Amino acid sequence: MLASALLPVRVAATQQIRTAAQTGIPSRIQILAPAATPAATAALSHRNTHSKLTIDAAAADWTDTGVPVLAGDALTFEASGSIQLGDHTLSPDGATRGWRDMLRRFPVDTANAGALVGRIGSRAAAVPFTVGAQSTLTATESGNLFLRVNASNELPAVGQLRVQVRVTAAGATPAETPNTLRTPANLLSTLSPATMDALPRRVADRDGEPGDATNFALLGTEQQVRTALANAGWLEVDANAPAALVHGLLNTLQHKPYVEVPMSTLYLFGRPQDLGFARASAITVATERHHLRCWNSGVTVGGVPLWIGAATHDVGLERDQRNGQVTHRIAPEIDQERDFLRDSLQGSGGVAAAAYFTPLNPVHQARTATGGSFTTDGRMLVVQLR
Repeated sequence: MLASALLPVRVAATQQIRTAAQTGIPSRIQILAPAATPAATAALSHRNTHSKLTIDAAAADWTDTGVPVLAGDALTFEASGSIQLGDHTLSPDGATRGWRDMLRRFPVDTANAGALVGRIGSRAAAVPFTVGAQSTLTATESGNLFLRVNASNELPAVGQLRVQVRVTAAGATPAETPNTLRTPANLLSTLSPATMDALPRRVADRDGEPGDATNFALLGTEQQVRTALANAGWLEVDANAPAALVHGLLNTLQHKPYVEVPMSTLYLFGRPQDLGFARASAITVATERHHLRCWNSGVTVGGVPLWIGAATHDVGLERDQRNGQVTHRIAPEIDQERDFLRDSLQGSGGVAAAAYFTPLNPVHQARTATGGSFTTDGRMLVVQLR
């Protein structure tokens, strides 16, 4: 993801896990630390240079431009040329979507039809952004620059765009950037095994039947949680059906996709989720979406609230074993969704420190409240938000 409002990071984005032997901290805490990558050297060679690219509008997938970027780099884009999208000839800015576009799946739901769009890296959690004819943005993630035209398979585009990209360093050093993953000592000062062991391991339905495993925790204020997830491409879902009806109607009238569909209510600490977020496509949101629920635990660490949550990935429909009705089926390997959340937060620059925590008597295999099965290594992702 790119965002001019976020502070830069001068480190590469890949992860290492530091063990107890390396850090001297309890063995149940594994620190996530940044590691240098070969791409860092290549990115340095592209500083203060112009790359002239040609993007084929008919390409069915993202085009790897071969331009390496480090988090914190400033990218300046200038695009020219035109493409044909249906009966329309469009510039790199594209065109406002019409009624028919509401039924089409676009790579970037928030961008104009036919607009030039981009992303950093090829990870599934990478958040795409609008480039258009002219823009200047700051990278919050390291990796190669990918570009494409925002066109759907139902209405393919024809033509080519000429794109000039300039990469410049933001000038910060690792010591100056609060977004850099912190040292084990700093993280350890906010992470207590006793505190983490006291957190519940499962959420429950209305009748108290155990369900999803709690697989992540966030340290930050409510505003920090909302901001970090929004920057990472997560949308806060509507709380109930009446709110969804109004929101969906307004979006439809404005030719905007509606993906903030409410999620079912689950319980922790005797109350429904405090916040719910999702990442999805407007066309597939009814059956497939990344989503998470989180609760304020009531515990503070160093004066900062500790939030706990469950992240799962809806991948289809199945029969609810409680009542025989249709419900969502989650991907059984829930660790993948936990790590998708990690990647999205780190890629958007919202992480000050991160670790995996293995609780006493961890959950490894269980069923959701609706009867679906899931497996996990039992670890919880703990993120201290910037």
